[in-house]
Parts: sequence; C-alpha cells; structure tokens
Amino acid sequence: MNILVVDDDRFVLEGIRRGIDWDTMPFEKVYMVQSVKKAKEILGDVEIHVLASDIEMPHESGLDLLAWVNERGIQLQSIFLTSYAQFGYAQRALALGSFDYFLKPIEYDKLRSIILKAGEKAAQSMQRRQYQQYWLDNQKNLQDHFWKEILDGTLHGNLAGVLHKAAEAGLHYSQFDRFTLILVSLFYHPQSETWKESMREYAFQNVAYELFQFSVASLDSIVRVRQNQYLLVISSRGAEDTLTDRLQDRSEALITECTKHFDCDIRCMIAASAQIEACAVTGDQLIEAAEQTLSYKNQVLLLQKFSPCAAAYVPPSFEQVSILFEAGNQEGFSRYMEEYLGGIDQKHLLTGEMLKKLRYDMEQLIFSKLYEKQIQAHRLFSNTTAECLQQNSLRSADAMGRYLEYLFKTALDYGNFAKNDQSVAARLREYIDKNIGRSITRNTLSEEVFLNPDYLARLFKQKMGVSIANYLLERRMERGKYLLKATRKPVNTIAEELGYDNGSYFSKLFRKRYGCTPHAYREQQ
Repeated sequence: MNILVVDDDRFVLEGIRRGIDWDTMPFEKVYMVQSVKKAKEILGDVEIHVLASDIEMPHESGLDLLAWVNERGIQLQSIFLTSYAQFGYAQRALALGSFDYFLKPIEYDKLRSIILKAGEKAAQSMQRRQYQQYWLDNQKNLQDHFWKEILDGTLHGNLAGVLHKAAEAGLHYSQFDRFTLILVSLFYHPQSETWKESMREYAFQNVAYELFQFSVASLDSIVRVRQNQYLLVISSRGAEDTLTDRLQDRSEALITECTKHFDCDIRCMIAASAQIEACAVTGDQLIEAAEQTLSYKNQVLLLQKFSPCAAAYVPPSFEQVSILFEAGNQEGFSRYMEEYLGGIDQKHLLTGEMLKKLRYDMEQLIFSKLYEKQIQAHRLFSNTTAECLQQNSLRSADAMGRYLEYLFKTALDYGNFAKNDQSVAARLREYIDKNIGRSITRNTLSEEVFLNPDYLARLFKQKMGVSIANYLLERRMERGKYLLKATRKPVNTIAEELGYDNGSYFSKLFRKRYGCTPHAYREQQ
C-alpha cells in the first residue's frame, strides 16, 4: 500500500516524517507534498490507499482535494488535519466520506494509530474489490461455459434443469425469455496475419460487447465456433420486428468497425429469436447455412430469408492443371485458379461442400504427380503451415486459393530438388553426420527428404557407391577412432554417443573393421 501526506507547511511534513517510524508501517511508499496540485499529480500516476491532508491550504483545500478524488472514483481512506475546530469542516469531511478528522498540533502516537487503522480498512477494501473482480471474472467464465454447453449440445435435458444450470452461472433466465443468435464469420486478409489470433479475438469481442448492449437487448455471451467464427447470444426484451431491425443496424456497425480496423471481411447472419431450449438447433442451422453462403461478405443476412445454393460442382480442367504443373508454371496456375474461383464467387454460388470437393480433387492430382517422382506427399505436407492453410481453405475462395497455391509451389520446388540426385545425396550425408548417434534407418532418412525409402536406398548407393548401412557404419567407426584418440572417454560412453546400446557390440564392429579392440587402438595411439 501507499500513503500520501499533504500539508502546505514543510515543518509539519518534516515533523510527520521524523515523528513516525515508517519502517514499522504497512506502506511501501510514503509521499509528502505541499500543495493540492502536486497531490493530484501523484494521485493521477500512483495508486494511493491512505490520504492524510491538511484542510486549510492556499488555492485549494484538503476538502476540495477529497471532492476531486471522489469525482474520479479513486478509492482510498482519507484523514484530515486542521488547526481550526470548525463544525462546518467536520460536517463536510464526514459528508465526503472521510475516515477521520482531528486537530493540530499532532500527537504522533495518536496519528500513527489512526493511520494504521486507516491502512487496515484500506487493505480490507482492496481485498473486497479483488474478490468482487474475481467473482465477476469467474461469473463471466461460468456464463460463457454455460452457453458453450448449450450451443454444442452438451447441456441438454428438461427445461427446469437447464434453467437451474443457468442460475448457477449467475444467469437468472426464465422459460419465457427469448434469445437471438448471430453467427459472425471473419475473413482476415493475408497481410493481417501479423496479428496474433488471441489479439484478434480480444479486439473483436471488445467491439461486439460495446455495440450489442442497448435498451431492448444485451450481449450475454460470445461462443467461439471455430477459428474466426463466433456465435453471439443476445437476450432480448423487445418486440421481434423492432429487435431484428436494431440487430441489423448493430451488425452493420460491427461490419464497419471490423473492416476499418481489423483488415478483414466479415459476414453476420441473424436467426429469429427462440427460447433457450431451441438455441442449440438454431445455432446448428446458422452454421449449416453459413456453409452455403461463402460468397457473401460484408453483409448482414437473415436466416429466415436464406435459401441454400443449388449449383452443382464443376471441377477445374485437370488437364490444364497437369500441363501447368509439368511446365513448372506457378504464375499460370495462380492466374487459372483465381479465374476459376473468382467466377464462382462472383455468381454467389460458392459453398463449403463445393470447396471440399475441389480441395479433394486438387490434392489427389498434385499428390499423384509427386508420387510419380517418388516423393511422399503426405510427409512433405505434414507441417504447421500446410495444416493451417488446409484447415482454413473451406472458409472462402481466397483461403482456398492460398492453400492451392501453397500446394502447387511446394510440389514444384521439391520436385526440382528431388530431380537433382546429387543434392539429395548431399543432404542425406549431412543428416547422417549430424545425427551419427541416433538410430538411423531408410525410413528415418525418408522422413528427412520425403522420398520413397526403397527409391532413396537405390539413389544413395548409386551416388555414393555404398549402401546407407555401410556408409553409416564407416562414419561411426571413423568417429569412434577420433574419440578414442582425442579423448579419455570410456569405451561404453563412446559407444553410446555413436548410437550403440552397449560397448561390446561396438568393440566387435571396431575389431572387425580395424583388426584390434578399441582399448588396444587407444594404447597404440
């Protein structure tokens, strides 16, 4: 805790400084100033828990200071000192919530006792505020957890049981309350990926809570459906028609704020209000409908006016894509896919099911091209970047385009690398030398260069003149010779460093290779 002492008489301040043993007091910092102006500066910069102030001071009084503190909601315990026993002072001090009021000259023992009591009360007040904040935070978590269980179908049963669960979460709902769900889908542009996902979510939720709190409705919870997609739970207290109009207006405002500040496109879909037991079904309907409206962005849609897209999936020309791949034409592929996806998107025919089929077809095509080159596509694309792009690819035409461009480019780049047998062999040698003490097999090396193990073994022997196993043995024996000569490490320790389970097997291999045991070799050296 911190204490601030204010008195325009520097001798009084010095007396308080010397007259009280502050080291025995429960304060981290003791601030002493001679004017209300200086006191306000400190109160603006530092959290003060106890204020001890003179009343009669030039320009502004101690009572004026406490009034200023109250106006700003600063919570502290105040003590007033005065040289004049005026009833008006005491009356106003009490009205302003002063902890204590006493006359100068100061008895330091008495002042110390009063400050200690004020400190105790300030500490209790701090604990109470911390507990209240903890309770509010915890209640918010319980509230969000309740709605997540409602919307994902985890919490079900009779209405009485659901309402009892709501009460436990601090939500005093009744069977007559109605709720409106709004599904918000955010489509971030590639350049906005510098934002951390947690920062995006925090910023979005702040804007949503600010916009959807008004006289006839309030935003009770935001439930994350998947990355960058959220269900807003609005509890309503007004007529349906009026409420829908208000929610449309607020959704338009949300779109304006998000596109302006978050570098993204956004879509809001509003369902009709429903009672609490119907919210899970309504949420599923919104999510399903959103899969059929991928071409709509920066718009507000009403679920009850939604009609699903009935367009059939027409795949791209696989022959054209194959020609572009064989020619290594990355730019041509990007242009072709942009035209293909853009044409569907502009006609508002893009659906999640259509993107699933497209993704499957293109993966099959590109993966088959890689397998022809003995490249194991499932390993090549087993990384965080590929998984993230694939996961997001069904959300929009742009996201699918980014994923397909990544597949195409990665396949081309690695295909060019795999064509150069010398480069592949060099990478394998480098890997073996760096991991000489690990268990190394054809499968291990296959994971490193994403090539078929059998093809890899043949390529290595062709380029190196020896099999992988013999090359590995030769490198381990050479390393063993060096360690026996340059260090005093025990033979068992050297064997472990070279990837052998015991020293006797290493000694057997060493003797077969060099005609003597490791101990004998060390003695010779």
